[in-house]
Amino acid sequence: MRKEFAMAESVTTHLVLARKWRPERFSELVGQEHVTRTLGEALKRGRIAHAFLFTGIRGVGKTTAARILARCLNCEKGPTAEPCGECAACVEIRGGRSLDVSEIDGATYRKIEDARAIIENLSYRPARDRFKIYIIDEAHQLTDSAFNALLKTLEEPPPHVKFILATTEPQKMPETILSRLQRYDFRRIPYLTILERLKDLARREGLEAEETALRLLAREAGGSMRDAERMLETAMATASASAQVTEAEVASSLGVASRTTVLKLADAILEKNAAAALAHVRELKSRGANLESLGRDLLETFRNLAVAKLPASDADSPLDDIPDHEVTELKRLAAGASSRDIMRLFRLMADSQEQILRSPYPDLLLEMAVVRMASLAAVIDADELLRAIGAAAPPTPGTPPAPSGGGLSSRDAAKPQPVSREQSSGARRLRVEGEVKADAPLRHEFQDDSPRELPELRDFIRGRRAALAGFMEQGAGLVLDGDLLTVTARNDIYVRYLNDNKMVIAELASEHLGRAIRVELSTNGVAKLGSAGRTAIPLGGNGLTRELPRAAAADTNNPIATENAQKETAPSKPVESTVELAPTPPAMNARLRAATPEERQAVLADPAVRRVFDTLDARLVELRIPNLAPASAKESAARNQSSTPRRGTSGKEQSEWQK
Repeated sequence: MRKEFAMAESVTTHLVLARKWRPERFSELVGQEHVTRTLGEALKRGRIAHAFLFTGIRGVGKTTAARILARCLNCEKGPTAEPCGECAACVEIRGGRSLDVSEIDGATYRKIEDARAIIENLSYRPARDRFKIYIIDEAHQLTDSAFNALLKTLEEPPPHVKFILATTEPQKMPETILSRLQRYDFRRIPYLTILERLKDLARREGLEAEETALRLLAREAGGSMRDAERMLETAMATASASAQVTEAEVASSLGVASRTTVLKLADAILEKNAAAALAHVRELKSRGANLESLGRDLLETFRNLAVAKLPASDADSPLDDIPDHEVTELKRLAAGASSRDIMRLFRLMADSQEQILRSPYPDLLLEMAVVRMASLAAVIDADELLRAIGAAAPPTPGTPPAPSGGGLSSRDAAKPQPVSREQSSGARRLRVEGEVKADAPLRHEFQDDSPRELPELRDFIRGRRAALAGFMEQGAGLVLDGDLLTVTARNDIYVRYLNDNKMVIAELASEHLGRAIRVELSTNGVAKLGSAGRTAIPLGGNGLTRELPRAAAADTNNPIATENAQKETAPSKPVESTVELAPTPPAMNARLRAATPEERQAVLADPAVRRVFDTLDARLVELRIPNLAPASAKESAARNQSSTPRRGTSGKEQSEWQK
């Protein structure tokens, strides 16, 4: 019986590492220097609050700090920031046997009756120590009624009472309670701090462990010192008496993948070896590895690869917490991939990880995720693609030749000429007008087989006047001869707009070429003003003229021709430039003279004619013929008579005739 009792006592006296090596002073509490420093200064200066709140994730030292603070307050040499650890108060508080320090589990004693019991005991002074201290762990578990009962007590407790509340979820506590407590937030313990603590515990326990194994434990702890110590306890239990703790054993006991395996998986993905990547995942699955943890490790690896591609800097880097041999391997893998590819893999893995955490089939999702990532093709920027096309494409026969007649001076030829986007990429812009309809009638289009004249000047105008450049791109040709820039209108629709902006084009051309440039406006089939068989018509009083045949001007049945005949004899002011159009065909004159309503309706019903009218209306182009003062009353009467509509026409036809 005595032997069995001794055996049972030896088994129960074993303490886990978290309890055996619990810190006893603020200096031993690692990773929370911002809290221990503040509490130490408050104890030295005697500015001690009556209620404290310690918050933070699990296993970061909240309850340990509460016990150390209780010893600092009730130590025989205190209140002090360094308790002696030898007096009766320090020994009893460390063992949890002190009558004046009560540790209450908020999850168990959470009702209002428990709060009332605490309030009733407040009137009694401490049995021996300086303060009566209440440590309430998991304080957020208290009910609303219990919190309401403690409101007045927490705000104005007796002088000999101190409250220390610890919780992992302070957001669940009422604001009225939080406002009465002095709050201290405990942070996640850094990775390197946990690693150093594990090395110290292994040395104290006489355990031989690989550094990679301890690093794996510190990484899996996630900032919790208690979790790291618990996993180290498990590794010590699985290791034999003579062998050391290895990374493979730790990974197997924890159900996670080792860093070497994760790097091999990332290497297979970057090498576009989908079969090898799938094999790694299935092997880890067969070992019982946690696939959610594997997805997180793979996501972290892609983050580290992206960081490895960045230039070296003095700022803190995530790679500082990684061993040197692992950093070397990461840089080797990152050298064979572009930053864009790594970022794409990271984004795909992040999306897959979200689905893995929610799906009942995480293994299938992870397998398909790595196969998809290993099957992705490399990406290329649009600029790089255009440069590659321009470098590979042969020179096109439509390359614009140098302008004849000395278009550029020797000074301009010496300057570096800007290269347009179309020339640099080797691409050719195709002109697209209107919309394509299968049932639309065929019509004659303007054939523009000429090269793009003066691309540098067009690009310069586009940078200053985008609307003007777009209009010139469709309806104007440019020819530079010395200091004369000829702007050729490709259609009657563009004549007026180009003439209105002639001075703007001249200013922009002068600024671009660095010398004074004159602009002359013309159309296709230019003839001299006053040539035989033509009559000049001023357009809008802006110096442009349109010439019609004299036969049309002599026709009395055509109001436009009659007016042209009258203007031919009238004196006109000299103009700077003229636009001369081809003579009107005789067939058109015949239609104008003997057009019946049916013929006009047929013409207007033609889709091609209607498209022309719609284009004119959309661009607000008008053909205005100024009313010149009549030379005599007889001419005025003749004009009025010619403008009178014929009888028998409707109001719509009359308006069309007047137009």
